[in-house]
Amino acid sequence: MKHSTCIIYTVLVIFVGLPSIGWCQQHEAAQDTLPIKVVLDTIRVDKNSYVFTPDSAFFAERDTVIYVTDTIRTKVEEVLKQAEGEDEQDFYKKLKAALEKRKLGGQIFDWIFEISDNSQANNDSTKAAQNEPSPQTVDYIGKYVGDIYLKQIDVFGPSVTDTARQAKSKLSQLYNRLHIHTSNRVLYNNLLLEKGDVLTPTRLADNERVIRSLRFIQDARLVVQPRSDDSDTVDLLLITEDVIPYTAGGSADGFIEGDLEVTNRNVLGTGHELSNRIIVEPDEVPKVGYEGRYHIPNIRGSFIEGEFWYRHTEREDIRSVIFNRRFVVPAIRYAGGLEVSYNRLTTYAPWVNSFQIIDTFTVAENVPFIRYGLFNQDYWLGRSLGGQSLDNRTRFILAARYNRQYFYERPEVSRNENPAFHHRQLVLGSFGFSKRYYTTEQLVYTYGRTEDIPIGQLAQIMVGPEYGEFYDRVFTGISYTRGGYMRPLGYISARVNWGGFWRNKAMEDGEFRVQLNSFSYMIHRRRTQYRFFIKADYTRGINRVQTVNFQYRYINLRDENGIRGLSSVVLEGNERVALSLEMVAYPPINLYSFRFAGFAFIDAGLIAQPDEEVLQNHAYRGYGLGFRVRNENLAFKTFQVRFTFYPRTPEDKSWFGFRIGSIPVPNFMDFEVHKPEPFQFR
Repeated sequence: MKHSTCIIYTVLVIFVGLPSIGWCQQHEAAQDTLPIKVVLDTIRVDKNSYVFTPDSAFFAERDTVIYVTDTIRTKVEEVLKQAEGEDEQDFYKKLKAALEKRKLGGQIFDWIFEISDNSQANNDSTKAAQNEPSPQTVDYIGKYVGDIYLKQIDVFGPSVTDTARQAKSKLSQLYNRLHIHTSNRVLYNNLLLEKGDVLTPTRLADNERVIRSLRFIQDARLVVQPRSDDSDTVDLLLITEDVIPYTAGGSADGFIEGDLEVTNRNVLGTGHELSNRIIVEPDEVPKVGYEGRYHIPNIRGSFIEGEFWYRHTEREDIRSVIFNRRFVVPAIRYAGGLEVSYNRLTTYAPWVNSFQIIDTFTVAENVPFIRYGLFNQDYWLGRSLGGQSLDNRTRFILAARYNRQYFYERPEVSRNENPAFHHRQLVLGSFGFSKRYYTTEQLVYTYGRTEDIPIGQLAQIMVGPEYGEFYDRVFTGISYTRGGYMRPLGYISARVNWGGFWRNKAMEDGEFRVQLNSFSYMIHRRRTQYRFFIKADYTRGINRVQTVNFQYRYINLRDENGIRGLSSVVLEGNERVALSLEMVAYPPINLYSFRFAGFAFIDAGLIAQPDEEVLQNHAYRGYGLGFRVRNENLAFKTFQVRFTFYPRTPEDKSWFGFRIGSIPVPNFMDFEVHKPEPFQFR
């Protein structure tokens, strides 16, 4: 009966997102006498597995039993957490025993459930500065790197911190046998450390972070292995865990309109990503469109990314080639890239002067659609300046960019007519200061995998001329970003942008923007963990005209820009104030590696036209709740179900919103210098 009560509260926390399902455990064994000291213990280690201690790693060449002495458990919280984990495992074991009374029931259980030996996925977020020596590496700092070994663990069962765990369900075991692991060459190409390098904690941390950032890697860990001769050289062991690379997704609008996308993020273990998308639009000609993308994350260890993109529908014909190298770590001296694209597009453009109805495009009478063709060339190069030490986290960075946009098909233009379609060339330079570190967390935007949280600051100044078809302008802009932990609030990051184009001693197409993102420390309530998120934004346009980025002439309050699920042309303008508060509950539910989180939120925002005061306008709000599901072993996006109530809406929108579908994982504000570009007004 007690477990039935637990199940009821578990379902409630998924759909409501607010109750603490840990309440149902308060009448259980928490009051029992618990041992807090263990004098002698044994650990069974399977063949070809590793055991990690704070200062060493042990490799078992055969099945082994290790005796561990003087094991002291001094924290009552740890014992309680262990007892709770054992209680949850006891529940699943009892469920299995009940189902096994029937042959079919036991087989179904083995195919679906994993009975884990710990509750690692639901442990508290473990925050540790990556740039401080860990107990495991402190004795080896300053030694030389010898051989680097690789160990790729199965997708299901083991983890990078517990390689001895085994997949127990038959479905997991079957997939582990069929999975194509990432090529060793791909992993070696993404390592920054080489044989003969001096070992430092920052280099270890940067290597782990770079490997974890790969879209086909679930987690990674670098372990120091001292040599038996006690020399000044140590070996390294890189342990990695792949994700299941196959994803499928899409959307539907009615019964016959929508899209379907299938992606492989690790084609034959090469790390290459191939995405294919079919778009069905019954009112267009052709009715079926196609989008394909091929991405190479690191070409031959150069950290140069390559991407080929093709999209063809009635409204869009795009072909693009992109090569780019980022300042992935401060140690990288040079970054840069190039992009060449051919675009033939049809867009809604109500602001176009003397627009022309497209004869070859089926639209309603007098609807201002315009078709245009654009050839775009983009090149940039950056140089990092700093100390000779690769462990220096502070860098001054110079960068330059050249962008040319030529319209081979467009409406009529003149000096004052349709400036969005003027040919132009932009030459932009920047000087930036970057200082960045990283810590690790869990249960922020993902559901159990290690997340790298940036800490530091970035300041950047940009200036350069834009040579237009009828007149020239000069862009100037400044940007400052800073982020870190602030007790007792948690993690806070903020960014300020100001800039625009100068012509006739006045700024146009300018922007002033302040952004703030924050998440709290993890809050524990029985066996459920909670985290609070705050997102704030103030944006004001400065003399916005029809620029080449005309799709960003107006800002809006839609979705991530303001109020989730509320979309209307009424919610577009020149000035915006938006605030979002969200609480996420992480219950200890792990159903075949699928983890759940309930959430509740409040969104609020105001929007104003150039001749209005934003604070004098009516506020729009959204109150909502829902749940999210994610499996970190899969490459799928997070699945979400959301219900929203809107007290005030535009006339063309309903007071109630419901959405079911996938959402991308949000990104943190980083302190990496990218290619110089004018601020995008969105």
